[in-house]
Amino acid sequence: MHYLKSSDTLVKNLLNMKVKTMKLKKIMSVLATLLILSSSVACSSTADAEDNFLPEAQNDYIFTTLPSNGNLRVNYIDVGQGDSEFIEFPNGETMLIDAGTNESGQTVVNYIKSLGYTSVDYVIGTHPHEDHIGGLDDVINSFDIGKIYMPKVTTDTKTFEDVLDAVENKNLTINTAKSGVVITETDDFSVKIVAPVSEQYDDLNNYSAVVKVSYKDNSFLFTGDAEELSENQITDDISADVLKAGHHGSSTSSSDKFLDRVCPSTVVISCGEDNSYGHPHKETIEKLNSRNIKYYRTDINGTVVATSDGSTITFTTDKSTSTVQTENKTETEKNYVLNTNSKKIHLPSCPSVSKMSDKNKSFTSDYNKAISEGYTPCASCNP
Repeated sequence: MHYLKSSDTLVKNLLNMKVKTMKLKKIMSVLATLLILSSSVACSSTADAEDNFLPEAQNDYIFTTLPSNGNLRVNYIDVGQGDSEFIEFPNGETMLIDAGTNESGQTVVNYIKSLGYTSVDYVIGTHPHEDHIGGLDDVINSFDIGKIYMPKVTTDTKTFEDVLDAVENKNLTINTAKSGVVITETDDFSVKIVAPVSEQYDDLNNYSAVVKVSYKDNSFLFTGDAEELSENQITDDISADVLKAGHHGSSTSSSDKFLDRVCPSTVVISCGEDNSYGHPHKETIEKLNSRNIKYYRTDINGTVVATSDGSTITFTTDKSTSTVQTENKTETEKNYVLNTNSKKIHLPSCPSVSKMSDKNKSFTSDYNKAISEGYTPCASCNP
Protein backbone atom coordinates (compact mmCIF):
# COMPACT_ATOMS: atom_id res chain seq x y z
CA MET A 1 0.00 0.00 0.00
CA HIS A 2 1.27 3.51 -0.79
CA TYR A 3 0.13 6.76 0.78
CA LEU A 4 -0.20 9.96 -1.24
CA LYS A 5 1.69 12.69 0.63
CA SER A 6 2.96 14.75 -2.31
CA SER A 7 2.70 14.99 -6.05
CA ASP A 8 6.10 13.23 -6.28
CA THR A 9 4.59 10.23 -4.56
CA LEU A 10 1.64 10.42 -6.91
CA VAL A 11 3.98 10.33 -9.92
CA LYS A 12 5.70 7.22 -8.57
CA ASN A 13 2.42 5.49 -7.80
CA LEU A 14 0.90 6.15 -11.19
CA LEU A 15 4.06 5.05 -13.02
CA ASN A 16 4.36 1.89 -10.93
CA MET A 17 0.77 0.92 -11.67
CA LYS A 18 0.67 1.86 -15.32
CA VAL A 19 4.16 1.16 -16.69
CA LYS A 20 3.22 -2.35 -17.72
CA THR A 21 0.11 -1.37 -19.60
CA MET A 22 0.57 2.16 -20.91
CA LYS A 23 2.54 2.98 -24.03
CA LEU A 24 5.66 5.16 -23.64
CA LYS A 25 3.91 8.15 -25.20
CA LYS A 26 1.05 7.91 -22.73
CA ILE A 27 3.46 7.64 -19.79
CA MET A 28 5.39 10.73 -20.86
CA SER A 29 2.18 12.68 -21.30
CA VAL A 30 0.93 11.81 -17.80
CA LEU A 31 4.37 12.51 -16.29
CA ALA A 32 4.64 15.90 -17.97
CA THR A 33 1.21 16.92 -16.73
CA LEU A 34 1.98 15.77 -13.20
CA LEU A 35 5.27 17.69 -13.17
CA ILE A 36 3.34 20.82 -14.07
CA LEU A 37 0.90 20.08 -11.26
CA SER A 38 3.82 19.52 -8.87
CA SER A 39 5.29 22.88 -9.78
CA SER A 40 2.00 24.68 -9.19
CA VAL A 41 1.56 22.99 -5.82
CA ALA A 42 5.08 23.91 -4.72
CA CYS A 43 4.38 27.60 -5.43
CA SER A 44 1.20 27.59 -3.34
CA SER A 45 1.29 28.29 0.38
CA THR A 46 -2.07 26.68 1.08
CA ALA A 47 -3.83 23.59 -0.22
CA ASP A 48 -6.84 23.87 -2.51
CA ALA A 49 -10.22 23.37 -0.90
CA GLU A 50 -10.70 20.18 -2.91
CA ASP A 51 -7.55 18.14 -3.52
CA ASN A 52 -7.43 15.86 -6.53
CA PHE A 53 -5.33 12.97 -7.76
CA LEU A 54 -5.37 13.69 -11.46
CA PRO A 55 -4.96 17.02 -13.29
CA GLU A 56 -8.10 19.11 -13.31
CA ALA A 57 -10.20 18.79 -16.44
CA GLN A 58 -13.38 20.24 -17.80
CA ASN A 59 -16.20 18.23 -19.30
CA ASP A 60 -19.25 19.31 -21.24
CA TYR A 61 -21.58 16.46 -20.37
CA ILE A 62 -25.33 17.05 -20.28
CA PHE A 63 -26.69 15.37 -17.17
CA THR A 64 -29.93 13.52 -16.76
CA THR A 65 -32.44 15.25 -14.49
CA LEU A 66 -35.53 13.23 -13.67
CA PRO A 67 -38.58 14.34 -11.67
CA SER A 68 -38.05 13.58 -7.97
CA ASN A 69 -41.56 14.40 -6.69
CA GLY A 70 -39.81 16.25 -3.89
CA ASN A 71 -38.41 13.03 -2.46
CA LEU A 72 -34.94 11.78 -1.70
CA ARG A 73 -34.49 8.11 -2.56
CA VAL A 74 -31.63 5.85 -1.46
CA ASN A 75 -31.16 2.56 -3.31
CA TYR A 76 -29.06 0.08 -1.33
CA ILE A 77 -28.23 -2.16 -4.29
CA ASP A 78 -27.81 -5.88 -3.68
CA VAL A 79 -24.30 -6.55 -5.00
CA GLY A 80 -23.57 -9.63 -2.91
CA GLN A 81 -20.55 -9.32 -0.61
CA GLY A 82 -19.90 -5.67 -1.36
CA ASP A 83 -21.33 -2.17 -1.13
CA SER A 84 -23.21 0.07 -3.55
CA GLU A 85 -25.71 2.84 -2.87
CA PHE A 86 -27.37 4.97 -5.56
CA ILE A 87 -28.97 8.17 -4.27
CA GLU A 88 -31.56 10.27 -6.09
CA PHE A 89 -31.73 13.80 -4.69
CA PRO A 90 -34.89 15.93 -4.57
CA ASN A 91 -33.39 18.38 -7.09
CA GLY A 92 -32.94 15.62 -9.67
CA GLU A 93 -29.20 15.11 -9.16
CA THR A 94 -27.76 11.69 -8.37
CA MET A 95 -24.87 10.17 -6.45
CA LEU A 96 -23.30 6.71 -6.40
CA ILE A 97 -21.37 5.48 -3.37
CA ASP A 98 -19.29 2.44 -4.36
CA ALA A 99 -20.14 -0.11 -7.02
CA GLY A 100 -19.50 -3.54 -5.52
CA THR A 101 -17.03 -6.09 -6.86
CA ASN A 102 -15.65 -6.42 -10.38
CA GLU A 103 -18.40 -8.92 -11.10
CA SER A 104 -21.07 -6.51 -9.82
CA GLY A 105 -20.21 -3.63 -12.13
CA GLN A 106 -22.77 -4.48 -14.79
CA THR A 107 -25.41 -5.10 -12.12
CA VAL A 108 -24.94 -1.55 -10.86
CA VAL A 109 -24.91 -0.12 -14.39
CA ASN A 110 -28.11 -1.94 -15.31
CA TYR A 111 -29.81 -0.85 -12.09
CA ILE A 112 -29.05 2.83 -12.68
CA LYS A 113 -30.14 2.59 -16.32
CA SER A 114 -33.38 0.91 -15.26
CA LEU A 115 -34.22 4.08 -13.33
CA GLY A 116 -33.84 6.11 -16.51
CA TYR A 117 -30.48 7.79 -15.90
CA THR A 118 -27.70 8.34 -18.44
CA SER A 119 -25.44 10.30 -16.10
CA VAL A 120 -24.32 10.39 -12.47
CA ASP A 121 -23.53 13.75 -10.89
CA TYR A 122 -21.37 12.52 -8.01
CA VAL A 123 -19.40 9.28 -7.64
CA ILE A 124 -17.70 8.25 -4.40
CA GLY A 125 -15.31 5.33 -4.07
CA THR A 126 -15.14 5.01 -0.29
CA HIS A 127 -11.78 3.20 -0.31
CA PRO A 128 -9.81 1.09 -2.81
CA HIS A 129 -10.97 -2.39 -1.84
CA GLU A 130 -12.26 -4.55 -4.66
CA ASP A 131 -15.66 -5.15 -3.07
CA HIS A 132 -16.29 -1.40 -3.08
CA ILE A 133 -14.61 0.00 -6.20
CA GLY A 134 -14.56 -3.15 -8.36
CA GLY A 135 -17.48 -1.99 -10.50
CA LEU A 136 -16.60 1.72 -10.60
CA ASP A 137 -14.78 1.48 -13.93
CA ASP A 138 -17.92 -0.01 -15.51
CA VAL A 139 -19.99 2.86 -14.14
CA ILE A 140 -17.53 5.53 -15.27
CA ASN A 141 -17.31 3.97 -18.73
CA SER A 142 -21.10 3.70 -19.03
CA PHE A 143 -22.31 7.11 -17.84
CA ASP A 144 -21.51 10.78 -18.08
CA ILE A 145 -19.88 11.58 -14.75
CA GLY A 146 -19.74 14.88 -12.86
CA LYS A 147 -17.38 14.75 -9.87
CA ILE A 148 -15.49 11.79 -8.45
CA TYR A 149 -14.31 11.53 -4.84
CA MET A 150 -11.91 8.99 -3.32
CA PRO A 151 -9.67 9.05 -0.23
CA LYS A 152 -6.00 9.95 -0.69
CA VAL A 153 -4.55 6.46 -0.72
CA THR A 154 -3.61 4.01 -3.47
CA THR A 155 -3.14 0.28 -3.87
CA ASP A 156 -1.12 -1.76 -6.37
CA THR A 157 -4.10 -3.71 -7.65
CA LYS A 158 -5.51 -4.23 -11.13
CA THR A 159 -8.90 -3.14 -9.81
CA PHE A 160 -7.57 0.25 -8.68
CA GLU A 161 -5.64 0.65 -11.94
CA ASP A 162 -8.83 -0.02 -13.91
CA VAL A 163 -10.58 2.79 -12.06
CA LEU A 164 -7.71 5.20 -12.74
CA ASP A 165 -7.74 4.24 -16.41
CA ALA A 166 -11.48 4.86 -16.65
CA VAL A 167 -11.09 8.25 -14.95
CA GLU A 168 -8.24 9.24 -17.23
CA ASN A 169 -10.01 8.06 -20.37
CA LYS A 170 -12.95 10.32 -19.48
CA ASN A 171 -10.58 13.23 -18.75
CA LEU A 172 -12.01 13.50 -15.23
CA THR A 173 -10.69 14.59 -11.84
CA ILE A 174 -10.46 12.60 -8.61
CA ASN A 175 -11.24 14.91 -5.69
CA THR A 176 -9.99 13.94 -2.26
CA ALA A 177 -12.62 12.49 0.05
CA LYS A 178 -11.84 13.69 3.56
CA SER A 179 -13.50 15.21 6.59
CA GLY A 180 -14.78 18.71 5.96
CA VAL A 181 -15.61 18.33 2.27
CA VAL A 182 -19.06 19.57 1.31
CA ILE A 183 -20.16 17.86 -1.92
CA THR A 184 -23.39 19.77 -2.36
CA GLU A 185 -25.65 21.90 -0.18
CA THR A 186 -29.00 23.66 -0.68
CA ASP A 187 -31.64 25.03 1.67
CA ASP A 188 -33.28 21.59 1.87
CA PHE A 189 -30.49 19.05 1.64
CA SER A 190 -26.74 18.60 1.99
CA VAL A 191 -24.07 16.00 1.36
CA LYS A 192 -20.98 16.17 3.55
CA ILE A 193 -17.96 13.93 4.08
CA VAL A 194 -17.18 13.50 7.80
CA ALA A 195 -14.31 10.99 7.57
CA PRO A 196 -11.51 10.07 7.14
CA VAL A 197 -10.17 12.56 9.64
CA SER A 198 -6.51 11.52 9.67
CA GLU A 199 -4.16 11.46 6.68
CA GLN A 200 -2.61 8.07 7.37
CA TYR A 201 -3.86 4.74 8.72
CA ASP A 202 -2.42 1.26 9.04
CA ASP A 203 -5.68 -0.33 7.87
CA LEU A 204 -7.08 0.60 4.47
CA ASN A 205 -10.62 0.29 5.83
CA ASN A 206 -10.14 3.37 7.98
CA TYR A 207 -9.53 5.54 4.91
CA SER A 208 -13.20 4.96 4.07
CA ALA A 209 -15.15 8.05 3.13
CA VAL A 210 -18.00 8.43 5.61
CA VAL A 211 -20.81 10.46 4.06
CA LYS A 212 -23.80 12.13 5.68
CA VAL A 213 -26.80 12.99 3.52
CA SER A 214 -29.44 15.25 5.08
CA TYR A 215 -32.85 16.18 3.68
CA LYS A 216 -34.98 18.46 5.83
CA ASP A 217 -35.69 16.46 9.01
CA ASN A 218 -34.22 13.16 7.73
CA SER A 219 -30.62 12.04 7.44
CA PHE A 220 -28.64 9.04 6.19
CA LEU A 221 -25.09 7.96 7.06
CA PHE A 222 -22.88 5.85 4.77
CA THR A 223 -19.72 4.40 6.30
CA GLY A 224 -17.89 2.23 3.76
CA ASP A 225 -15.67 -0.09 5.79
CA ALA A 226 -14.73 2.49 8.45
CA GLU A 227 -13.79 0.73 11.67
CA GLU A 228 -13.86 1.79 15.32
CA LEU A 229 -10.67 3.88 15.08
CA SER A 230 -12.11 6.09 12.35
CA GLU A 231 -15.55 6.14 13.98
CA ASN A 232 -14.04 7.57 17.17
CA GLN A 233 -12.19 10.34 15.30
CA ILE A 234 -15.31 11.86 13.75
CA THR A 235 -16.18 15.20 15.35
CA ASP A 236 -19.12 16.19 13.12
CA ASP A 237 -22.74 15.61 13.99
CA ILE A 238 -23.37 12.07 12.76
CA SER A 239 -26.87 11.54 14.12
CA ALA A 240 -28.94 9.87 11.40
CA ASP A 241 -32.24 8.11 10.88
CA VAL A 242 -30.70 5.43 8.68
CA LEU A 243 -27.20 3.98 9.01
CA LYS A 244 -25.46 1.85 6.41
CA ALA A 245 -23.57 -0.48 8.74
CA GLY A 246 -19.81 -0.28 8.44
CA HIS A 247 -17.80 -3.15 6.96
CA HIS A 248 -20.85 -5.27 6.08
CA GLY A 249 -21.89 -5.60 9.71
CA SER A 250 -18.46 -6.69 10.95
CA SER A 251 -17.69 -6.55 14.66
CA THR A 252 -14.75 -4.26 13.80
CA SER A 253 -17.25 -1.47 13.06
CA SER A 254 -20.48 -0.15 14.58
CA SER A 255 -18.92 0.31 18.01
CA ASP A 256 -21.21 1.00 20.94
CA LYS A 257 -20.09 4.61 21.15
CA PHE A 258 -20.63 5.13 17.44
CA LEU A 259 -24.11 3.60 17.44
CA ASP A 260 -25.09 5.75 20.41
CA ARG A 261 -23.91 8.88 18.60
CA VAL A 262 -25.67 8.02 15.35
CA CYS A 263 -28.77 6.76 17.17
CA PRO A 264 -30.38 5.33 14.02
CA SER A 265 -33.90 3.97 13.89
CA THR A 266 -32.97 1.71 10.96
CA VAL A 267 -29.74 0.06 9.78
CA VAL A 268 -29.05 -1.42 6.36
CA ILE A 269 -26.40 -4.15 6.18
CA SER A 270 -24.92 -4.88 2.76
CA CYS A 271 -23.51 -8.40 2.65
CA GLY A 272 -23.49 -11.52 0.51
CA GLU A 273 -25.53 -14.62 1.19
CA ASP A 274 -23.49 -17.35 2.91
CA ASN A 275 -20.38 -15.15 2.76
CA SER A 276 -17.15 -16.63 4.09
CA TYR A 277 -16.63 -13.77 6.57
CA GLY A 278 -19.73 -14.53 8.59
CA HIS A 279 -21.09 -11.03 7.99
CA PRO A 280 -23.01 -9.63 9.68
CA HIS A 281 -21.29 -10.70 12.88
CA LYS A 282 -23.34 -11.80 15.85
CA GLU A 283 -21.89 -9.02 18.00
CA THR A 284 -23.24 -6.35 15.65
CA ILE A 285 -26.70 -7.89 15.51
CA GLU A 286 -26.79 -8.07 19.30
CA LYS A 287 -25.94 -4.36 19.52
CA LEU A 288 -28.78 -3.50 17.17
CA ASN A 289 -31.22 -5.72 19.03
CA SER A 290 -30.28 -4.27 22.42
CA ARG A 291 -31.07 -0.80 21.08
CA ASN A 292 -34.29 -1.90 19.41
CA ILE A 293 -32.96 -0.81 16.00
CA LYS A 294 -34.68 -2.24 12.95
CA TYR A 295 -32.39 -3.60 10.26
CA TYR A 296 -32.43 -4.82 6.69
CA ARG A 297 -29.92 -7.21 5.12
CA THR A 298 -29.31 -7.31 1.40
CA ASP A 299 -28.48 -11.01 1.62
CA ILE A 300 -32.02 -11.64 2.86
CA ASN A 301 -34.04 -8.63 1.67
CA GLY A 302 -32.23 -7.99 -1.60
CA THR A 303 -32.06 -4.39 -2.80
CA VAL A 304 -33.47 -2.02 -0.18
CA VAL A 305 -34.98 1.32 -1.20
CA ALA A 306 -35.53 4.09 1.35
CA THR A 307 -37.70 7.04 0.29
CA SER A 308 -37.80 10.27 2.28
CA ASP A 309 -40.17 13.21 1.85
CA GLY A 310 -38.08 15.14 4.35
CA SER A 311 -40.03 14.04 7.40
CA THR A 312 -40.98 10.38 6.91
CA ILE A 313 -38.90 7.49 5.53
CA THR A 314 -40.50 4.43 3.96
CA PHE A 315 -38.76 1.24 2.93
CA THR A 316 -39.33 -1.29 0.16
CA THR A 317 -37.35 -4.38 -0.81
CA ASP A 318 -37.19 -6.51 -3.94
CA LYS A 319 -37.67 -9.79 -2.07
CA SER A 320 -40.86 -11.04 -0.48
CA THR A 321 -39.25 -11.19 2.95
CA SER A 322 -40.27 -8.07 4.85
CA THR A 323 -38.13 -6.03 7.20
CA VAL A 324 -35.68 -7.98 9.33
CA GLN A 325 -36.12 -6.26 12.66
CA THR A 326 -35.13 -6.63 16.28
CA GLU A 327 -35.93 -9.57 18.44
CA ASN A 328 -37.99 -7.38 20.78
CA LYS A 329 -41.21 -7.90 18.83
CA THR A 330 -44.29 -10.05 19.00
CA GLU A 331 -43.98 -13.38 17.26
CA THR A 332 -46.45 -12.46 14.57
CA GLU A 333 -44.23 -9.51 13.55
CA LYS A 334 -40.98 -11.45 13.40
CA ASN A 335 -39.37 -12.98 10.37
CA TYR A 336 -37.92 -16.45 10.58
CA VAL A 337 -35.56 -18.58 8.55
CA LEU A 338 -36.50 -22.24 8.22
CA ASN A 339 -34.02 -25.03 7.60
CA THR A 340 -36.13 -27.46 5.60
CA ASN A 341 -33.54 -30.20 6.13
CA SER A 342 -33.07 -30.00 9.92
CA LYS A 343 -36.61 -28.67 10.47
CA LYS A 344 -35.26 -25.90 12.71
CA ILE A 345 -36.60 -22.34 13.06
CA HIS A 346 -33.94 -19.62 13.18
CA LEU A 347 -33.83 -15.87 13.62
CA PRO A 348 -32.21 -14.18 10.59
CA SER A 349 -29.35 -13.09 12.86
CA CYS A 350 -28.53 -16.69 13.86
CA PRO A 351 -24.98 -17.72 12.79
CA SER A 352 -26.42 -20.98 11.46
CA VAL A 353 -28.30 -19.08 8.77
CA SER A 354 -25.11 -17.96 7.02
CA LYS A 355 -23.98 -21.59 6.83
CA MET A 356 -27.28 -22.85 5.44
CA SER A 357 -27.43 -23.86 1.77
CA ASP A 358 -30.02 -22.18 -0.43
CA LYS A 359 -31.84 -25.43 -1.15
CA ASN A 360 -32.49 -25.94 2.56
CA LYS A 361 -33.53 -22.33 3.30
CA SER A 362 -37.05 -20.99 3.50
CA PHE A 363 -38.67 -17.94 5.10
CA THR A 364 -41.82 -17.35 7.09
CA SER A 365 -43.41 -14.78 9.39
CA ASP A 366 -45.87 -17.33 10.84
CA TYR A 367 -44.13 -18.95 13.80
CA ASN A 368 -47.12 -21.02 14.91
CA LYS A 369 -47.66 -22.45 11.45
CA ALA A 370 -44.01 -23.52 11.29
CA ILE A 371 -44.38 -25.27 14.65
CA SER A 372 -47.52 -27.05 13.42
CA GLU A 373 -45.56 -28.26 10.40
CA GLY A 374 -42.99 -29.96 12.62
CA TYR A 375 -40.32 -27.29 12.93
CA THR A 376 -38.59 -26.77 16.29
CA PRO A 377 -36.81 -23.66 17.60
CA CYS A 378 -33.05 -23.42 17.25
CA ALA A 379 -31.46 -23.81 20.70
CA SER A 380 -28.79 -21.24 19.86
CA CYS A 381 -30.83 -18.20 18.76
CA ASN A 382 -34.00 -19.25 20.60
CA PRO A 383 -36.55 -17.65 18.23
